[in-house]
Amino acid sequence: MKIDLDHHSGEPIYRQIVEAVKFEVARGGLSDGDRLPSIRDLANTLSINMRTVVKAYEELVREGLAVMQQGRGVFITPPQGTLPAARRRQVITDLVRRLLAEARRLGADSSEVQSVLQSVAAEMEQTHET
Repeated sequence: MKIDLDHHSGEPIYRQIVEAVKFEVARGGLSDGDRLPSIRDLANTLSINMRTVVKAYEELVREGLAVMQQGRGVFITPPQGTLPAARRRQVITDLVRRLLAEARRLGADSSEVQSVLQSVAAEMEQTHET
C-alpha cells in the first residue's frame, strides 16, 4: 500500500492515512480481510510517529472500515451495506471540504469546482447508462 503524505496540506496526517486506505479499498487495492501494515512498519515507512498511525487505525475501526485483532494486526472489514443517510451525508461533506481545500490550494474557486463536479457527474451518469 502506497501512501503519499502532504505535510503542507493542512489536512492532519492521520486523516491522510485514513483517506489513503479508503481510496485503496475503493479502487480494489485492498479487500476484505487484507492486513494493513503494522503500526511500527507504517510509521517507519512514512517517517512519522507511531501514535499518528494508531490514531489513523483507530479512526478506521471507528468508521467500521477495519478491525483490530490483538496480537495479529489491523484488517480491512467487509462492507456493512449502505450507510445511514446522516452518516453518508457527513462522509460526503468531509470529502467535499477536502476537495474544496485542495482546489483552493491550486487556485480554483468554488464555482470552478462546481462546474467540474457537474461535468464529471454527467460523464459518469452517461457512461453508466451505456
